[in-house]
Amino acid sequence: MVTLLFMQILRRIKFQNAIFIPLVGIMLGNIIDSITTFFAYKLNIIQSISAWLQGDFSMIIKGRYELLYISIPLLVVAFFYANKFTIAGMGEDFATNLGLNYNRVVNVGVGIVALVSSLVIITVGRIPFLGLIVPNTITIFQGDNMRNNIINTALSGAIFLLICDILGRIIIYPYEIPISLTVGVIGSVIFLYLLVRGNR
Repeated sequence: MVTLLFMQILRRIKFQNAIFIPLVGIMLGNIIDSITTFFAYKLNIIQSISAWLQGDFSMIIKGRYELLYISIPLLVVAFFYANKFTIAGMGEDFATNLGLNYNRVVNVGVGIVALVSSLVIITVGRIPFLGLIVPNTITIFQGDNMRNNIINTALSGAIFLLICDILGRIIIYPYEIPISLTVGVIGSVIFLYLLVRGNR
C-alpha cells in the first residue's frame, strides 16, 4: 500500500512509467546497501546485517512487532488524504489549478511512505517485488483512484504474502524458506509479465 501511495504522488513529477519509479528506488537502495555492507565488512558484522535485513516472519514474536502499531495512524492519514494524493499524481500545474497545496500534500505523502517503510523493514526486513507487483496489478485493473485502490491493495498484498509464507513453510518442511526468497521468486516472474504486458 505504501508503494501505491509513492507511485501516485511521483507518477507525473518526472517519470510517466509507473513501474520505472520503484526501480529507481531499488537502485538507490542498492547503493545504500553497498555502503552498509562496506561498513559491516570493516566492523566484521556482515552476517548480523544480512540476517537482520532479510525478510523473515519466523522471528516475529511478542515484543518484536509492536513498532508496527505506529503505522496505523499513518495509514489512516493516508486514507483521508487519498483523494488529494490522486490529484497530486496528475501533476503540479493541474493540482495547483484545483486549489491544492501541492507541496504540502507531496511532503505528507513522502513522509508517510518513509515512516511506514522504515517501520516494516525494521520489524520484518526487506521483501522484494511486493511493492512493485501488487499496486501495479491493482492499478491496471481499477485505475488510478487511490481511495478506491488503497484497501484492495492492502488486502491483496496481505493475501499474496500469506500464500508465499505458506509455500515457504511447505516446500522443504520441516524447514522454512524466508519470505523474502519466496516473494522474490514469484514476484520476479509476475514483474517480468507486467513488463512484457506493458510493452505490448
